[in-house]
Amino acid sequence: MYSYEELRSTIVDVLLGGHRVTYPPNQWGHLKLAVAEVLARQQGQSDPSSARLNGKDSELLRDVFWDLFRQGYITLGLDNDNAEWPFFRLSHFGQKALEQNTPYRFTDSSSYIAMVRSKVGRLDELTVVYLDEAVQAFYAGCLLASCVMLGVAAEHCFGLLLDAIAKSPTHGPTFASVAKERTFFAKLTKFKNLLQPTLLATMPSSLREDLDTNLAGALSLIRTHRNEAGHPTGKQMDREQVYVLLQLFAPYAQKLAGLRDFFSAAAKVPCPE
Repeated sequence: MYSYEELRSTIVDVLLGGHRVTYPPNQWGHLKLAVAEVLARQQGQSDPSSARLNGKDSELLRDVFWDLFRQGYITLGLDNDNAEWPFFRLSHFGQKALEQNTPYRFTDSSSYIAMVRSKVGRLDELTVVYLDEAVQAFYAGCLLASCVMLGVAAEHCFGLLLDAIAKSPTHGPTFASVAKERTFFAKLTKFKNLLQPTLLATMPSSLREDLDTNLAGALSLIRTHRNEAGHPTGKQMDREQVYVLLQLFAPYAQKLAGLRDFFSAAAKVPCPE
C-alpha cells in the first residue's frame, strides 16, 4: 500500500505534466491509470502502462482526489464540450499554487502544523489551537474566520516574545514600555524602534537576515487582514489571499522563535562561583 502523501505527490506531479503517461489525466479513470503507471515505472516494472492500483490504493487515491477538489486545486469539467464528471482539470488557483512548488505545502491542519513545526522547532499548545482553527476554516471555505484565527496566532506568538524579553535583566527594562502600548500595531512599532543598531549587531547574522521582512512585513499583513476580517467592513477575502497569509506565518514564527531564543539566553544569569 502507498501512503496518502505518496499518492498525493504523484497526482500533483501527473497533473502538472511531470511524467510521461499513456492516457491524458483529464478524467477520473485515466488519472487512476496514470498514477498506477508512474508508480510502476518508479518501481522498475517492465510494463508500467499495464499496471493497476489494488483496491485499497485505489480508494485512498479517490480520497486524495476529492480532498484536492475540496481544497480548490481541482475543478470538475474539462471544457465546454466535456463539462461534467468524470472530466476534470486543475483550477487556475491550483495550477498557480502547485507550480510554485513551495516548501510550505500542506494538505490539512495536521500537515500545516507539522510544516510550521519543522521551521520553528516548537509550538506552544495555544498557538497550535489557533492554527488548527485557521486551517480548518480555510479548507471549509470560511476565509474570514481563517484570517481572524491566524491573526490571533500571530499576536500570541508576539506576546510570547515579549514575555521572554521581560525576563531578561539586560533587555527587560529597555523593552518594558512595549507591553504598555494599547494596540498590537503600536506594540510592534515600539518594539521595532527599540531594536537599535547596537542591539542588532549582537544578534547572529541568520537572525538579522530578513528580520524586518519576516517580522514587520508578515506580522503587519496578517494583522491588517485580521482587522478587515474581524470588523464589519463588508470586505471579502479570496482564497489565494488567505493561502498566502498561511504561507507567511511559517517564516514569521521561525523568526520570532529565534528572537525568543536570543533574549532568553540573555536572561540567563551565571551562578556566582
